Formats: sequence, structure tokens, C-alpha cells
Amino acid sequence: MFTVDASVHINGLNPAEEGSPESQAFLEQIYRHPWPVFSPTLLLVELAATVARVFNDTERGIVVAQAIQGLPGQIWVPLDDALAEEAARLAARYRVRGADAVYAAVARRYGAALVTRDRQQLERLRPALPVLAPAQALANLAQRAESLDGSRKASTWIFHDEETIQ
Repeated sequence: MFTVDASVHINGLNPAEEGSPESQAFLEQIYRHPWPVFSPTLLLVELAATVARVFNDTERGIVVAQAIQGLPGQIWVPLDDALAEEAARLAARYRVRGADAVYAAVARRYGAALVTRDRQQLERLRPALPVLAPAQALANLAQRAESLDGSRKASTWIFHDEETIQ
């Protein structure tokens, strides 16, 4: 089970960025197989905003968010009072940004590993929950994927074109 930070999705959309191949491969694996992915609804907002801002394209931001929302295995978690309280505690204790703490709180609630490219999450949250970079998560998946039926087709989540996120 995973919770995937927005940083991994954004990194996967940018082939010119360091670590993009690992992020792309990890995301393709978790959507190809029936891995549960617990995502805060905040992910949709972060993806739409980042893509629209970087590409100066409102529609593209919305399309990316809608594509992610419809991927197999996604379990959407709204920010309720209890989750907000847990995120606030994590943010204060581990000195991470508020949105980053929301992802951590979702991962803790569901016993999922947090997969991120964010250095602060990787360094500061490890005492609280399993935190992995995409390459580490991909290595873990490779070991487990051998036992699954690989016939399920992955939904396409990446929008390929000449542009990259700067």
C-alpha cells in the first residue's frame, strides 16, 4: 500500500528532471497492478495547480487531475477533522510543510508507505512512518510484482509531448 506525494507525479511528468525515469516507472507499476494507493484529495488540487501554472494551460491542469482521479487502485481520502489534527501534529513535530504533513497523515492512517521526491519528507518523516524515494519503492515492487498476475493493463497517466516542467 502506498501514498504517493505530488512531487512524484510532477517529477514523472518531466522527463528532463532528475529522477523522472524512476518516478515514471514506479507510477506505471502501481497503476498496472492492483496496488492500493491512498491519496489525499489535496493531490488533485496540487497537480491541477502545478500543471496549469507551469504550462500556463488551465485545461491541461484539469485534465491531468481528472486522469489521476480515475486511475485504478486510487482510494481518495478527504481532509476531515481527525486527519487535519494528525497532519498538524506531524507538521509540528517533524518540521515539515503543511501539505507534506497531510500526505504523511494519510499514509499513517492506512499503514501505507509514503513515496516522495521531497527531501524534507524523506529526511524528517522516517521516524514516524515508512518513507521511500521512487527508486526504493520501485525495487520493493519489483520483488512483489513477480507473484501477481501481470495481465492487467495500466491506464495511461502521463501526457507525453515536447514540453517539460521547468
